[in-house]
Amino acid sequence: MGFYHGRGSEPPPGSWRETFAIIGIVFRTLAVPLAILFGAMAGLFLLFWLFTIHPLAAGGLVALGLAVLGARAFWEWRHPPELPR
Repeated sequence: MGFYHGRGSEPPPGSWRETFAIIGIVFRTLAVPLAILFGAMAGLFLLFWLFTIHPLAAGGLVALGLAVLGARAFWEWRHPPELPR
């Protein structure tokens, strides 16, 4: 466990510090994928809810998403990344 705590402060095996260090590492690793998963589920819920209000409302959300995607593509086209030589 010295890898997680640094040298010299290694807790005894099975201690609460070791347990919380492992839990923290797992949560930090899974934070971004879980945020993407829950964000996509919330977006789908919003889309279905907008369809219940009016189909044009959901179409507007889809059009907004496509416009954002197109704007990002245009930005990347006008500002290409510089590759190392």
